[in-house]
Amino acid sequence: MTETRPDRRASFPFFPVIVIVLVLALGVEAFLFFRPNVGRPREAAEAIREGASQQIETVGDPSAPFEIKFYAPLTLEWHQKTIGLLRQYDEDHSGRIYLHLMPMGNSESDTEMTSKGFSCAVILINGENEFPLPDGRSLILEKRPNTSTSTYESEDVITVLDQLASAQP
Repeated sequence: MTETRPDRRASFPFFPVIVIVLVLALGVEAFLFFRPNVGRPREAAEAIREGASQQIETVGDPSAPFEIKFYAPLTLEWHQKTIGLLRQYDEDHSGRIYLHLMPMGNSESDTEMTSKGFSCAVILINGENEFPLPDGRSLILEKRPNTSTSTYESEDVITVLDQLASAQP
């Protein structure tokens, strides 16, 4: 009596299809991971190509009571408005803030931002991005400011700083 062994390939007819699907999925993941300009608006990508700085910059006093980390495509007009207000605040209130301008697209900035759980523009003041305002609104300092769908206006950042400063002893 001869014993026949079942053909394993016949018992798993979908094996080659599964392998092909898995290889394609890995290829898509690799593309998404390594593609340039991920999460960067077109305008920011154009500004970077034209030579806008992608370096981390600091403004203010490192021993200031308020440390601000601003992660964003900083070349964009709406973020430039906020940056201008923060620079003016530093001039008017010397020693009160230490601002880190963290451009998205800079590997150090992106790594730090994602390690904190953010994938879009965000402003952290002493590690927080949510604040109550005097008028009762709850403010979230993330994404694009100054539009009808925004969670904040650029000037709100200054309101928060003034509010925090007045609460200090």
